Amino acid sequence: MTRVSDLTPFQKRITEKSKLKNSRIILSLDPTPSHDLKKFAMNSINQLQRHVCAVKINFHLILPFSATDLTETTELAHSHGLECIADIKLNDITNTNHIAIQYLMEMGFDAVIVNPLMGKAALKSAVKQTHEKNCGIIALTYMSHPGAREYYGAKVFNQRTGRIISMYKMFLAMAMDAKVDGIVVGANQSDILREISHVRRIPIFSPGIGIQGGRIDRAIKNGTDYFIVGRSIIASANPVKEARKFQRLAVPY
Repeated sequence: MTRVSDLTPFQKRITEKSKLKNSRIILSLDPTPSHDLKKFAMNSINQLQRHVCAVKINFHLILPFSATDLTETTELAHSHGLECIADIKLNDITNTNHIAIQYLMEMGFDAVIVNPLMGKAALKSAVKQTHEKNCGIIALTYMSHPGAREYYGAKVFNQRTGRIISMYKMFLAMAMDAKVDGIVVGANQSDILREISHVRRIPIFSPGIGIQGGRIDRAIKNGTDYFIVGRSIIASANPVKEARKFQRLAVPY
């Protein structure tokens, strides 16, 4: 187990809020297009905040929302004691990454999900930038969609060791070396999740619960720390009931 004293500021906050909320569920706000997305976002946070420890927002809202809309959304989440994660899978040159991260932090996000394809130097720079502001970086390691195997499972040449390894293993090594605050591994990728959980030293954030086939009980056994759940909750007939169900299934503490 990682000692509390070794946790980064973002890791400490999400750990504390997870215990306070008695939940390891991260609500993924991924709505289908509608005429009033802001009302949807605000209502979802207000209704579900007791059952989740954080909110993840991606392009479903980041693209149509203004900076003011996003700031108001993160402020509402913070008022309920929730962390806010920007899921843009950032992957660009260091300067562009720096500007994007700066904007996101100014709008109230506590962590940013990035793609290690940006390279070691850029990844370390992103971590340094966020840590200076007590925010965090979460790095993709193995996604939850069916096509993930085509890329994350591809074989690549590791220049440092001279060996052929899977892409996800290289991403994991990069993430640990850069001291990121967490990694993303699909809950429905059981074998990969189990393998990674035995060697990682950072929290695992797992999407793919519910609609994509991932199960919380299996993900717990395989090492997941936080469960990212979206459509299974927000698209259900009773989101509060579903959020409460997932909260109980996670058996947090």
